Amino acid sequence: MENHHENQKIQINRRGTPHRNIFLLMLGQNRRHRWSVEKTIAAIKKLNTLHIKGNALWGPDSNPTPVTFDLWVRFPNKDSEQVKLRFECEKIIFIVQGTTAYECWPNEKVARIKQGPGIREFKFWYKAAEMSPWMTGKILETLSLFSDDWKQVEQQDPNTTKKQIVITCSFGPSNNSYSFTVDAQSKLVESAKMWDNLKLEGKPVVNAHTIIYNEDIPDSLFEVPADMKILNRVDDEESRALFDKGEQLFHKEKKYAEAIELYQQVYDKYSEMNIGEEALMMVGLCHRRLGQHDKEIEAYEKTVKEYSHLKGWIEATWFYLGRAYMDQGQNDKALKAFEECLKAGEEVRKPDQFPLKDAREYIAKIKGK
Repeated sequence: MENHHENQKIQINRRGTPHRNIFLLMLGQNRRHRWSVEKTIAAIKKLNTLHIKGNALWGPDSNPTPVTFDLWVRFPNKDSEQVKLRFECEKIIFIVQGTTAYECWPNEKVARIKQGPGIREFKFWYKAAEMSPWMTGKILETLSLFSDDWKQVEQQDPNTTKKQIVITCSFGPSNNSYSFTVDAQSKLVESAKMWDNLKLEGKPVVNAHTIIYNEDIPDSLFEVPADMKILNRVDDEESRALFDKGEQLFHKEKKYAEAIELYQQVYDKYSEMNIGEEALMMVGLCHRRLGQHDKEIEAYEKTVKEYSHLKGWIEATWFYLGRAYMDQGQNDKALKAFEECLKAGEEVRKPDQFPLKDAREYIAKIKGK
């Protein structure tokens, strides 16, 4: 029976099960425990592909936001020893091809080549991929060996009457807790959750609610999207180092004329990269600090003309341009710039934060409200 699903597409969707009328049987740390884990590991290891749909918390630990994600995995086979993986949410796409990972930014149309351990947000997924990825069985195997609080419950799903095995456990070194629901017949994982015990108490960091096994996944899904420019790693590092020197002069040393020279170098050498837009915007801010308002406006106008397709920085440039227009008494142009700021920042910036909040305030001021 454990090979029943080996060559067919299987979709399992966990919608949550009410506690009423559920038969529970607590199983101890015995032979039956080992049997179920080993059967699950064996069943999953024979699969070709995996597609997980779920929700995750994204962003800084102090203020994470929920995102919906898809995770596709193609397991190594006789023709390929590489794990292939794609993680995608509305903010970012990560693609893993063996030991190389690509950090893809849809709004900016660029992809940066990264080594997995260097990607903070992607660390869990990348390390899981190295383990032959998450839910290939190794994570269960590891947890079953080292978890001190492994608990296993057999229950009947009232929606389908199927028998399930619910596993809960934690792993001390990672400060994580886990919950897996396994179909008792197929031995495959139906759903999974992970919590960080030190943060966000009560909220799972990852909630994988839908798992599709052996889906037909095209090779192109594991490639960098064709409309994205892959940045050369050396250029990426050198441009950032040069830009950071400009930041030092601007923010700490207040040497605006010298900062302009560095920002201009960044723009001249790396104008095709996202950092070129940021550098040109900073040229405008330097001119503002030097009282050179015509040059300030010229730099902003050039920025929005060349980089209007970008999101994540261009809305700030539109705001600075609107403010510069207002300083010169050009309120009609300022109003248009602030409106462009709101348009560019929609669904990218929080409406109650800079620059969207400030743009709305200036619009109200211009309109006399």
